[in-house]
Amino acid sequence: MRKITICLLAVLGLMVSRQAKADGLSEYDLNQPVGWGTVDGTITGGEDENPVTVTTLAELKAAMNGTDKATIYVKGTIEFTGLTSFEKVQNKTVYGLPGAVLTNPNHSDKANETGIMQLKNCKNIILRNLTFKAAGAYDIDGNDNLTLATSTYIWIDHCDFQDGVDGNLDCNNGSDNICITWCRFRYLIEPWPGGSGGSNDHRFTNLWGGSDSNVSKDGGKLRTTFANCWWDEGCKERMPRIRFGQVHIVNCLYSSSVANYCIGTGYRCNAYVEKCAFTNKAKNTPWKNYATSGSYKDYNITLTDNLGANDAQRSSGNIEFFIPSDHYSYEPYDKELVESVVSNETNGAGATLTIAEGEKYTTAIATTRPKSEVITTEYYTLAGQRLDAPRKGIMIRVERLANGKTVTSKVIK
Repeated sequence: MRKITICLLAVLGLMVSRQAKADGLSEYDLNQPVGWGTVDGTITGGEDENPVTVTTLAELKAAMNGTDKATIYVKGTIEFTGLTSFEKVQNKTVYGLPGAVLTNPNHSDKANETGIMQLKNCKNIILRNLTFKAAGAYDIDGNDNLTLATSTYIWIDHCDFQDGVDGNLDCNNGSDNICITWCRFRYLIEPWPGGSGGSNDHRFTNLWGGSDSNVSKDGGKLRTTFANCWWDEGCKERMPRIRFGQVHIVNCLYSSSVANYCIGTGYRCNAYVEKCAFTNKAKNTPWKNYATSGSYKDYNITLTDNLGANDAQRSSGNIEFFIPSDHYSYEPYDKELVESVVSNETNGAGATLTIAEGEKYTTAIATTRPKSEVITTEYYTLAGQRLDAPRKGIMIRVERLANGKTVTSKVIK
């Protein structure tokens, strides 16, 4: 009986692994929103309905209009001449076909000529497999490659953010329930010196919360999960820098050789960083506290079981520490695997998905229940014998999820 049980577990694990490989995904890629993107709501985008392919900015604007469900395939390169704001848009999925690029190549000292895309007052939007490419960091108080403003339930997955003028991806003004997975942030162009802001190297990639004084909009918001993301070469600071948000950073890779610091804690930041890998210069300063001035000194950060960063729990003020497992379920993998998994050129972070035009890639991400919901849970001894109930000691837990996958893990009670 024990041998049969062990074989069954092995077969189940092999089936999950083979399915992931058949889809071109990493076996660690759940292919769905996780974390804060699943709390008190769902992110379904266009649910793969009403497909349309766009090749120009005008076509993209038309496809992104309104609240009707739409599935938009971006083909080729679409060029922007300044920040384009998509406002009050809902229920859209935007897929980048392989090689799809949204770009603003203009190097300008005029702020309104910088930036690519802003989602403003939007809800239930999915962006996948897109490359955002700008002209290089330039400190002129310009615009970002992508900005989330007053938007909720946004999933950004397998996107590649390159050379943002002000930032690569920023989030502010009460945006909430944000999920960033398998995204890559980097700078391939040398920073432009001489900007009006005074910094000659503004490769500051992600700012969460724009002002300490914006408590009326950002207080209790900006809740975000970063999973399997890669802060790659050229990233100098803000990976991310956080105000207000409860931000979970899990299984992410920090490998920039020019990093001054990685995670920045600002006013009322509440960050939880676990099972990430800090390599190269990034491991010298995994985090830095910016909540130091006047009455804006409250912050929390927890670092636990990371590679290249010591465990730590630091705070100022009386805000309770954010613990992700109090809000949602998740199953991180071992920190020793992060570098190889996230940097994999075939199915790691970045625009690595092999989406085909018209393909129903994420149908039914969530219907009546989140796909990550646990349907059944069973416990086994290490020898493979099924237990009637959990008991003290080390056990094997087998969870069957609503998406048909099985998660097997060791647990200690």
